[in-house]
Amino acid sequence: MDLVKTYRLEAAHTTPGADGVSRLHGHSFQVEIVVSGPCDPALGWVMDYADISAQFDPLFRILDHHHLNDVEGMDDPSSGGLRAWILTRLQSSLTGVSNVLVSILGDCCFEPRLIESGTALALPDRIRFGFEAAHALPRLPEGHKCRNMHGHSFVVEVGGDALELVSSRLKRLHETLDHRCLNDIAGLDNPTSENVSRWIWNQLAPEIPGLRVVGVAETCTARCIYHGD
Repeated sequence: MDLVKTYRLEAAHTTPGADGVSRLHGHSFQVEIVVSGPCDPALGWVMDYADISAQFDPLFRILDHHHLNDVEGMDDPSSGGLRAWILTRLQSSLTGVSNVLVSILGDCCFEPRLIESGTALALPDRIRFGFEAAHALPRLPEGHKCRNMHGHSFVVEVGGDALELVSSRLKRLHETLDHRCLNDIAGLDNPTSENVSRWIWNQLAPEIPGLRVVGVAETCTARCIYHGD
């Protein structure tokens, strides 16, 4: 049997792009750890999932909310290199580990799509797109993990009364934000989700009448919805 335990980590890295240019950015990474073996007839399981987490947790703390290029032994900070780094270390501590899968949760390209209005938060029809970026929150106290340079696969939703205008403008916005360090963008020296949503609003509002909402999600469990001042 194969057991698969899934984790998510937020990290920044610098890797050569398609044009050979290295630029600091970040992602939300999914890590799947595969443990293979027979099912214990007495316990009824291959292994306690908690034992997998106990072995991966020290590695997770090194990787999550950090810059992968700065991690000791991370010679290749790409997804493939991250996989190899994790697998090598787990093979010496986790019995039965047979594979590690690493994927990026974002689109890694500009793929806008329509999200219809919902009643729960009284949101209008919206255009959703993602971008991959690094950031650090320098105003947080020392020791807070978000003060470190890290990254996310961000998801943005923009809603208003003229979605055809929204859609045509978002490509340029994506090019400004994607595969960047947000702290280096003018006006985003403290790029919290709240400030990123306000920044996007301010970029779009002069050109798009009837702009009603901008949402920014750093992870699948945390998002900010800005309704304008």
